[in-house]
Amino acid sequence: MDISTIIGIVAAFLLIVISIAIGGSPLAFVNIPSILITVGGGLSATLTSFPMKDLFSGLKAITKAMNPGLPDPMELTDFLVDVANRARKDGILALESNIDEFYGRDPFFGEIMRMLIDGQDIEEIRSNADSSLMKIEQELSTEVAVWETLGELFPAFGMIGTLIGLIQMLQNLNDPSALGPGMAVAMITTLYGAILANAFCVPVSKKLKLYKDLSLLYKESYMFTVEAINNGTNPNVLRSKLMSLFGIKGGEE
Repeated sequence: MDISTIIGIVAAFLLIVISIAIGGSPLAFVNIPSILITVGGGLSATLTSFPMKDLFSGLKAITKAMNPGLPDPMELTDFLVDVANRARKDGILALESNIDEFYGRDPFFGEIMRMLIDGQDIEEIRSNADSSLMKIEQELSTEVAVWETLGELFPAFGMIGTLIGLIQMLQNLNDPSALGPGMAVAMITTLYGAILANAFCVPVSKKLKLYKDLSLLYKESYMFTVEAINNGTNPNVLRSKLMSLFGIKGGEE
């Protein structure tokens, strides 16, 4: 569980709400038409940008920003080195009894280990792994792109709402008492768009991008391990390579 994501989002909205409450009436910042334009318009335009399946998958990816389910680098290093040790001591075929464990840790790892145990050529394994990684990277990149798009479109529709409000306000220039409230309502949509983008969508997209890069890094470490086992590399050498890959120094994260 990445508690920083939850704390960050909640704190950002809480501070905004507190500031609004201290400065005046919170109800003055509630405007249903502005919400419809900003939220509804942003979501609708994002749906136009992506297939519905990708949009829903991207929206659900917010759970990954809160709970990525990625292993600890040091724990993963120890596990992979232990696998290499077992293969060196008992032979590659002995690892077949652990294949369910490999799949349970990561289906990608289970698949390439299955190919290794079945005796496939390492170049063929690498080729299949690269194809799988391309598909995985595309899926993860789409999830990031959905939140980046929302972060761009919410402020844009907020500005559209403001322009609509200004036009409606200008129609009442003959009534000076209506100009102040009209201007306030016109600016609310811009506020909504800025809050949704900067306190929610942009941070989520950045967190998802970070976890996407880490996820691909871990999958590359699985391929490192398969190649090391196939080549009979000393497990201590593999440990050094994995620690370097993960940026671990002195045996600690």
